[in-house]
Amino acid sequence: MNTATFTEKDYLQEMLNLEKTIVKTYGEMITESACPQLRTLLNRNFDEAGEIQFNVYTAMADKGYYKVKPAPMQDITEAKTAADTFKQEISKLKVES
Repeated sequence: MNTATFTEKDYLQEMLNLEKTIVKTYGEMITESACPQLRTLLNRNFDEAGEIQFNVYTAMADKGYYKVKPAPMQDITEAKTAADTFKQEISKLKVES
């Protein structure tokens, strides 16, 4: 019989993976929903799941289980500029009904 021993790091990693999946699923559900009340509920749940995911990540990072290399400021600036440009271009699109 194989008895696996899970560490705190293992449990936190599983929690992080689950929360990432939940956030992605809510995002997909939001884009597929046409009901305003349902979209409101899904957006609220999406935000809450994102907070939980971030809390698990923070716990892992604080314990040294999840190491992230800080991005150079130039990379951050370039990513922000690209996101702002994309947002501006998207806002120019017109959807015809």
